[in-house]
Formats: sequence, structure tokens, C-alpha cells
Amino acid sequence: MRILTYLRCAATLSLMVGLSAPSLAQEYKGVNLAGAAYSSNKIPGRYGYDYLFPKPGEVEYFRGKGMNIFRISVLWERLQPVRQGALDPAYLGRLRDFIAEADRSGAKVVIDVHDYGRYRGVPIGTDPVTSADFRDFWTRMAVAFGESPGVMFGLMNEPQLHSADAWRDIQQQAILGIRGAGAKTPILVSGISWDAAHNFATVNGPALQSLQDPAHALLYEVHEYFDADSSGRSPDCIPQSQVVGRLAPFTAWLRQTGHKGFLGEFGVGRNDICLQDLDQVGAYLAANTDVWTGWTYWAAGPLWGEYMYTLEPKNGTDRPQMAVLQKYLSR
Repeated sequence: MRILTYLRCAATLSLMVGLSAPSLAQEYKGVNLAGAAYSSNKIPGRYGYDYLFPKPGEVEYFRGKGMNIFRISVLWERLQPVRQGALDPAYLGRLRDFIAEADRSGAKVVIDVHDYGRYRGVPIGTDPVTSADFRDFWTRMAVAFGESPGVMFGLMNEPQLHSADAWRDIQQQAILGIRGAGAKTPILVSGISWDAAHNFATVNGPALQSLQDPAHALLYEVHEYFDADSSGRSPDCIPQSQVVGRLAPFTAWLRQTGHKGFLGEFGVGRNDICLQDLDQVGAYLAANTDVWTGWTYWAAGPLWGEYMYTLEPKNGTDRPQMAVLQKYLSR
């Protein structure tokens, strides 16, 4: 989710992809659990004040609803306080504890490095932060979690870099570092320009389609919001007739290139139009499971309060968005 100040142009694409349902089941359906990446301007920050890992009961609640994957936001700087240095044992330990809890429940975990392509505010590839630093980080993460069958690696959330070609090369180094450490873990790669589904094919596709994975376990992660400018900043939503147009270009790109996709973030407000849009998203993803492997809704976690998109239950009561998502959790 973008926390920076930004403006993204609204999509006008109208490319459609058929809604006839494939026979495949949607493999991954879940939620983002945010909190461990909070207060990114406070490094390392105080645990329990500036940031939190998921509280007891989070996994149980969402697993009880039928969700089977959690995308957990973390910060590179908290995991690795010094570039090319050791991973921090306390922060790493809390991440391990959460992964172990999810694993006991039978759920997968995407480790989402929520740094927008930066380390301590400096973009990767800008002195002194190098692609070698990023590769070193992910090599160490592969050593730490490469034997964990329920883990997936989300290389970077919404990288704020100017060149898709440069970002491709940086990601390629991380992929090679992970595989060089012996890990076969699935890897989620991302794109620049907020990693948006609606323009991924044109902004990122030409560069990123050539990424190579020796383990053949890449997923292309995208994000999409359904307010007017696709920013995820408004409680209001576009008409239902426009929803498919936000996702269809990426679906077509996946089929053309033979890649698989994952909707890592999407969210809507609580009004009727937004809930209808959410229903349309669920139906569309369920009808295109040949290329869409799954999704994680944005977001939940103990620090969201009355945030308009939250799935965090309030005093034991489900949020309105949950009733819509549950239609697709049993499929």
C-alpha cells in the first residue's frame, strides 16, 4: 500500500478477457497483515510502540474464514540493520514465530519487504545502496527460510525506481542470490509505477518478462485499487462496469507470456458500490485461475483502527468486506 505522496493516472483501458471459468481452483486466498513495517522513519523502532507483528488470534480468525495465505509486511532495515551484515536476531525471531504459527495452521506466508525499493530512504542502485546489497539481503533470507515449505519471498513492495530495466536487473540479482543459496522458495517479483495491474503490461512487461529463474518458481505480483485514480486513498469506488478493465490487460499479458500472476494488494471501502466492485474482483479472479494463482486483500492487523479498507474484526464482528470475500474462499 502506498504510504508516500503520489498521483497515479486513472486507467482508460477497456481490454476484456473472457469470464468463462477454468477448471482450476484458486490456489492462494488471503490477507495482508501489516504492522511490522510501521514507523519506517523510526529505525530500529520500539517493538510494541512503533511496530507490531500480528497479535495472537490473527491467524486463527482468518484461517477460520477459509484464508490460506498471509502477506506480512517487514522492513529491510529492521531485518538487516547494516547492509551486507547479519540479520537482526530479535526481528528475525518474531518473523520466524509468526511463520511457525501460520505453518501449524496450514497457511502459507509471503514475506513482503515493504521498502518501496529503498534502504534507509536511498533507492537501490543509488550510492551507497547497491544491487549487491539487495542480493546479499535476499541470500541471507534464503539461508534463513529456504527450508520452510510454507514461505514465499516477495522481493520488494512497489519499488519507487525510474527504470523498469534497472529494476529488472536488480531483481535478477536477488533471484540468483536466492537460488545460489539452494532455496527453491517461490519468488514474487514486482514492477515500478506502484506495481499497478492496469498498466503493468506497458510499463513493466517489456522489461520484466525476461526475468530468469533457475527453479522456475516466479510469480508476477501486481496491486490494484478501485477508486477513481487507482490510488487506494478513497472510500469511494468506480462503477462495477469498469472493474474488469483494471485487471484484464495484465491477465492478457500473463497469457501472452506464459507467466503466472498474484494480486498482492487490493482493497475497497464499505459502501454498496465498493462491495459490488469487490464481488466483481472475486468473480473475475475465480474465472481466470489459469493465470491468476491467488490474492491477498489489503489489509488487516492490530493497528488499523477504523481504516476504510480494514478486514480486522471490530469487537468480534466481521467487517462488511469479509462477507463478500467469503463467497470466494470456499471455491
